[in-house]
Amino acid sequence: MLIVDDEPREAERLSELIRRYGTARHEEFQVTWIKSAMDLLSDKSHYDLFLLDIDLPGIDGMEAARLLRTYDEQTPIIFVTNLARFAVKGYEVDALGFIVKPATYGSLSMNLDRALRAIGNNLGRSVMVSTEDGTRVVKFSSIVYAEVNGHRLRYHLDGGEMLETRGSLGQLREELANAPIVSVSKSCIANMDKVVLIRNDSLQMSSGEQLHISRTRKREVTEAVTDYLGGRR
Repeated sequence: MLIVDDEPREAERLSELIRRYGTARHEEFQVTWIKSAMDLLSDKSHYDLFLLDIDLPGIDGMEAARLLRTYDEQTPIIFVTNLARFAVKGYEVDALGFIVKPATYGSLSMNLDRALRAIGNNLGRSVMVSTEDGTRVVKFSSIVYAEVNGHRLRYHLDGGEMLETRGSLGQLREELANAPIVSVSKSCIANMDKVVLIRNDSLQMSSGEQLHISRTRKREVTEAVTDYLGGRR
């Protein structure tokens, strides 16, 4: 998780409370601290949770959150601030909660409990894709299918958009371990939520494309998609 706060004493207090929370729940959390919103927006690392002060120098935390949400709609944000009057505005950036300074163990515990539930629900529901413009968080719900050619991994998204990066289907399957995917061939996996028709040897996707099912996987794919769609409905 990432703490964004320009006050070292406040950041250390929060870090100590997080360590206490982890000890109580037999969990170990990796905590990183940065001092400004500019550092946050230029940081291309992936974090599971943002603990974000609002009263920051330069770009304030609320504006930073708005900018963050333009490319990451999913990672939970908890505001840790003495500006409690901004609580209502937090809903504009889908903030998970607020901790009023000075942070207490009780308020932190309540918010972290909620955050861990949200993180658990998000597992396998988004992937980090490195592009020329930086790292992009891609929601699983926007992926129609993914295919690999050599060492290049292509994501085919809603609206016809395609992202290409280095990677393998094996790595992607691990990232999407809890998501409804099916391997139609050695080089292609499909989002079962995007299947609109099961044909004799192919899947028709919501994008209009047809994905050929390899002969050895036909029964497995057909049963998986039929079971999933039947259960979903």
